[in-house]
Amino acid sequence: MKLRSQDEKDDRRFLETLPDSLRASILDGERVRYCLKADMSRQGVFAASFLVITDQAVYGLEVDGESVRVPLAGIEEAKNFEVFGGGQVMVQTEDGMRHLVSYSRDLVPEFAAGTRIIEDLIHDREVVLPELEGPAYSKSGVPLPERGSQSPTDVPRWEIIKRLYEIVRPYRGRLILMTLAMLVTVVAQMSIPLTTKFIVDEVLNEGNLEAINTSAATEALGFFCLIICGAYTLIAIGRVFGNSLTAWLSGRITADLRARLHEQMQRLTMSYHGKRESGELIGRVMNDTGELKQFLVEGVPYLFINTLSFLAIGAILFWLNWFLALFVFLPVPLLTVGGGWFWKKLVPLFHKRGNRNSVMHSTLGESIRGIKSVKALSQEDRRHKQFLKDNEGFFSVVFRLEKTWIRFAEVMALVIGIGSVCVWYFGGRAILDPNSSFTFGDLIAFIGYMVMFYAPLQWFTAVVNWMTHAFASAERILHILDQDPEQYDDPNAITLPKIEGAIEFQDVRFSYDRGKEVIKGVTVAIQPGEMIGLVGKSGAGKSTLINLCCRFYDVDSGAILVDGHDLRKIKLSQWRENIGIVMQDPFLFNASIEENIRYGRPNASFEDVVRAARAAEAHEFILGKDEGYDTLVGEGGSNLSGGEKQRLAIARAILNDPPILILDEATSAVDSETEKAIQAAITNLVKGRTTIAIAHRLATLRNADRLLVIDDGQVVEMGTHEELLGKEDGHFAKLVKIQAENNRLRSEMQAYSHD
Repeated sequence: MKLRSQDEKDDRRFLETLPDSLRASILDGERVRYCLKADMSRQGVFAASFLVITDQAVYGLEVDGESVRVPLAGIEEAKNFEVFGGGQVMVQTEDGMRHLVSYSRDLVPEFAAGTRIIEDLIHDREVVLPELEGPAYSKSGVPLPERGSQSPTDVPRWEIIKRLYEIVRPYRGRLILMTLAMLVTVVAQMSIPLTTKFIVDEVLNEGNLEAINTSAATEALGFFCLIICGAYTLIAIGRVFGNSLTAWLSGRITADLRARLHEQMQRLTMSYHGKRESGELIGRVMNDTGELKQFLVEGVPYLFINTLSFLAIGAILFWLNWFLALFVFLPVPLLTVGGGWFWKKLVPLFHKRGNRNSVMHSTLGESIRGIKSVKALSQEDRRHKQFLKDNEGFFSVVFRLEKTWIRFAEVMALVIGIGSVCVWYFGGRAILDPNSSFTFGDLIAFIGYMVMFYAPLQWFTAVVNWMTHAFASAERILHILDQDPEQYDDPNAITLPKIEGAIEFQDVRFSYDRGKEVIKGVTVAIQPGEMIGLVGKSGAGKSTLINLCCRFYDVDSGAILVDGHDLRKIKLSQWRENIGIVMQDPFLFNASIEENIRYGRPNASFEDVVRAARAAEAHEFILGKDEGYDTLVGEGGSNLSGGEKQRLAIARAILNDPPILILDEATSAVDSETEKAIQAAITNLVKGRTTIAIAHRLATLRNADRLLVIDDGQVVEMGTHEELLGKEDGHFAKLVKIQAENNRLRSEMQAYSHD
């Protein structure tokens, strides 16, 4: 039995190969359309199992368990239940719920998508395979630190070096000069021990003692000392010049990386940001680039110099005495073999350290940003315990890293020490042997070169540490840079001459990252200049429709049309320039009131800013501030009240003068008097503009041309305010009654408190 043919672009996780032992469970004549592999049995034990969807039925198959078959025609609903540590796929039939398959938490997106496939089939809809994140496991079966990423042990070091060189490429001129400076430094260093040999053998040897005071010997000694002095001078000049270039290059590259990371994060999709803590991303920008900079400043120059020195000194040692050179080379095989082992051992720990550092940053950030809530609920001790837990987790990983590093470094030091003892012993015996040509000068030079040889060898263990730090950081940085950004400049996107404001939802379906449908087949047409109100219970899908309309997310299936064009085919920059958005929780930047209002139009005149503030009923409270429009609002608008922030956000939308307005609970944070004034301003503002509004107080949507009642991701009612109120048993009428009752109870409580 073979799976149906699929395009190459289809995710193979929907087309797993069914084991031969389970194929007999599929009834003859049924065609397998989808096959998903799970990692748990229905009893919750780790074992291979499969969710198989044919053209007639759905199967839950286990290698060592009972097979479950449910005909598609008998399924009323498919559900994906997330439980502790995993989830379950179940289907509702006339006889009750049937349990098909269980899986661990690593496979939640796959089986949430599988549940949607069943739903599409039983409702006779076109099956659209959702785009899933990458796999949860590496090829070797090891859980990945992040879905779709590479295992730290699978990332080729040369691939990272190649990617880093691409970043350095624009500055290759300075890189060449730095290389030449280092080369001069290495040559100068190599000349010193050899010159010392000539001083000992040609000037100070025992056979020429009677000539020490002669002018020829004095001149020779001065000449050799002048060479050494010149070598030290070249070393100093080369290091100053080379290290200065290194400092510039490393700083420049780090600044470029931070700029690219910041730009990339601004361009990444909302779904990417929704899955990550802000502290984690800040750690990527600051900590990981700092780790990389340290390696570029301290590691790369010494790596280059010591590699050249290592090769040159090795050749000279063989030239001086090949037998003694063998003892010097004793630690090299250990370094080569041990270095590879060391690398594989430390890379996962460095990634774990980076992850735990991000968690600690996130906890610290939450403690600072949420200090008011912590104090209000008297949870200071509990919050501190959480930070202690994260801090201890970070400490344990750092200690394991340092302990592993220390052991390797000390073993290397021991082997190097044994090699040095052997050189002194056998070198000394060679000098004492009257038949040997090995001179005292040779031994002095040999010892000098041995020290220079062991210096890079010992340092190499340190550079492995630096490289492991740096490459782990570089891999995390490159992972962000490799993410697909929003399609601002899709080559196939079009630019409309003018956006009129007609918006049409055509059987729109959407789910967030775990695959549960939030919007379930919404179809509605909005005419240019029409005001639409969205009402419904919390979690019904109102804000999700707004997010889709703003194209913060793309629909899973169906389409949103703007003036007859698919929204996904319109340039994103043009679309968002034509939308004014006032969200339920407006965000203000830590700048002046004037700068926040004109954020969408940086070149707007001050008169336009004031006009927008007046329309939003914000001008009076702004003038009441000591510094007026120059008042700093604080981080996130912390120096303003909720109502003041809301009015500034409305002023910002008004200043943009867009043809389409999105109002998501735009008056939720203002009092009744301010709300009345803002509603009057909005009434004038929405004239001639397409407006989609969500309001907590249903009465504020009386002036809407139509109301859409959203329930469980579907439009269940549509009509004017009066039409919907006339349906006594309708959803909207019930919502109004509930809200009226809540308002009555609230009024009674206020009256009671005054009494």
